[in-house]
Amino acid sequence: MALEVPLVAVNVATVSMEAFLYGVYFVLFITSMYLLAARYGLNQPKIGPDTSRLKSPIFLGPLCLFMAITAHWILTVDRSFLAFVYFRNGSLPIAFYGDLSQITEVVKTGFLSFALVIGDILIIHRLWVIYGHNFPIIIFPTCTMIALAVCGGGITYQLSQYTPGENIFITAAGRWITSDTVFTLCTNVYCTTLIIWRIWRNSRLISPHGGQNLNSLLAILVESAALYTTWTLFFFISYQTKSNLQFIALDCWPAVSGISCMLIHVRIGLGWSQRTNQTTAASQSTPFTVNISRAVHTSPEYPMEDFRGRVDKVSENV
Repeated sequence: MALEVPLVAVNVATVSMEAFLYGVYFVLFITSMYLLAARYGLNQPKIGPDTSRLKSPIFLGPLCLFMAITAHWILTVDRSFLAFVYFRNGSLPIAFYGDLSQITEVVKTGFLSFALVIGDILIIHRLWVIYGHNFPIIIFPTCTMIALAVCGGGITYQLSQYTPGENIFITAAGRWITSDTVFTLCTNVYCTTLIIWRIWRNSRLISPHGGQNLNSLLAILVESAALYTTWTLFFFISYQTKSNLQFIALDCWPAVSGISCMLIHVRIGLGWSQRTNQTTAASQSTPFTVNISRAVHTSPEYPMEDFRGRVDKVSENV
């Protein structure tokens, strides 16, 4: 039996919840960008012979995600003003929220779909890098990501054709919504499972050879995947049970996607910072100067490439 929650009450709660989650995401995003700038330096515009840092996936992907999530949050706040202040002088907020063909709702749905697609692209790229740029490993998630994008477009179009009074749970948009949820779940579960398995398997090779303990990175990957998967299931269950709670899950979905992504980026960035501080402290405590030269393979595409390089090197020696 569906949990009966008034439509207006759900949308009021959504504004507060999305604002809170967006605040968490915003802090993580700024922290990630700061750590990235500290890692590479703002005065170093190149990461390769012909590749601009601003075009690297580690910068461009999160930036596109940030713009989509921010636009979605702005539209959520804007719709609250429209419902309670401007639409018929705020006398019928239920009529405003009940009309899903409103241009602000359609555009907001488009940004939601865009944010989910970008989030899936980032995790597919992470999988691709961890597995040494192995294209066959990303064929399945690439197909589900493309299907997600198609479903997102279908949902946006169907909402533009929505007639006030229709039941959103039994309209043509419902099939797109269900498919959209299934595809993003498949992408994230597939990619996260393979990434975690790869790290767990090869961390046993790194540890005996003096490698960095990757348990903390493994934990943050599990937590990030659990957060996104749990929220996606929350939306799927609330929608399938025809509860208005699905509007909360739907509108907060982009922010949750951003948080799960930025948790990983911030964790890696903090690892950079910790290693830098340890190196600095060691050099300051040494009473004499030692000149050490070593070759380090650093990826312009994603920081986890450093981990993959260490794993491959250890594997060759075992």
